[in-house]
Amino acid sequence: MLSNTKSRLSADKAGLSGRNFLIAVFVMVSTFQLSAQDISFKQQGINNLNQFYADLVAKTATLNGGWGLFGGMRAGYNINNNFSIGLVGHGLIPDKLGGSYINQEGKDELHFGYGGVEAIYKYDLSDKFYLTGIIMIGAGRADYENLGGHDYFFMMEPGASINYRIVDWFGVGLSAGYRFAAGVKYADFSDASFSGRSTALDFKFGF
Repeated sequence: MLSNTKSRLSADKAGLSGRNFLIAVFVMVSTFQLSAQDISFKQQGINNLNQFYADLVAKTATLNGGWGLFGGMRAGYNINNNFSIGLVGHGLIPDKLGGSYINQEGKDELHFGYGGVEAIYKYDLSDKFYLTGIIMIGAGRADYENLGGHDYFFMMEPGASINYRIVDWFGVGLSAGYRFAAGVKYADFSDASFSGRSTALDFKFGF
């Protein structure tokens, strides 16, 4: 009888040990799953922080044998770490800045703007520096203030830039490109009047 009692006690202890082991395994698995979900949510939040971008652009460009100063903005969506797509627009600042500026004293004031869809490829050089290749395809519009009338025409502008991340959500970039115009039929302008080199300073925001 004493032997049977000892056997039962041994069996009970073995059962308790087995249950304790199963409970410990269950707690460990649950903790791991909760930790993994927490990390996943945090990473998702970080990725969402910079899903979208918006840049303020200050640009100088050759224009009808002179030069022009443009203000512009681009905004879009980061598809992944390398590819982005968005919209961009630039407008000629009409002030008469003298020298070879497109608008000079005593001449009719030119209004010119262009923009379109933009695709961007990004290549990281380091955590802070990265290069981008850019292509914009869209349309331009030109008119003289006194002459009246206007014209719309095709525009394309490829370019490249080097950029610096100051913080995760803000950086600056320097870019250079070449603007192509086609189908210009306004006043004495030609396609070459609105085609030419450009350089820009970008202030870049991510959110």
